Amino acid sequence: MLCVSLLGMVLATGAQAQSGAAESLRQAANGAAFKVGDTQFRLAPSATVTAADASADPGQAVVAGKYALALGAAPAAAKRGLAAAPAKLAAAVSQSGEPVVVTSSVNVYFDQPAVLAEAVRSSGGRLTYASAVGGKGTIEFDSVQQALDAAAKLQGVAGVKEASPKIEQLENMLL
Repeated sequence: MLCVSLLGMVLATGAQAQSGAAESLRQAANGAAFKVGDTQFRLAPSATVTAADASADPGQAVVAGKYALALGAAPAAAKRGLAAAPAKLAAAVSQSGEPVVVTSSVNVYFDQPAVLAEAVRSSGGRLTYASAVGGKGTIEFDSVQQALDAAAKLQGVAGVKEASPKIEQLENMLL
């Protein structure tokens, strides 16, 4: 019985720490807003996205799937005084409070294959996936910001049904 109680306390403490980090991330989500389908998201510009591992502190980071989203943690390159590369991943929070990772890609839904070719040309991105049958393509950019800008621009291209940033929807987990 004592082991079960101790296990419950350990799990509860981890969940409370994760909950505190998640609330901090929600409060930090005050950056650019964007939509994917009917869901509104907002970037958390002060958060960093790294690969999650067993050393991730659930009190300091939201561990979500294969990613850890942390506030105020500067990437290693920045700590060494090196110029940071444009971010290929960014943290965001949905209107319901769920953390997601935004990628530097845009999903484009179209009605004719020529529309996708025009979308790639006009956006300056690189085509990484195309399905004429499914009416979907993915265009890669050098940064999340470029992808967000392109998604907004592509909404106005004739024949584009939807253009939205590609996100990694995550399931929160405790380490």
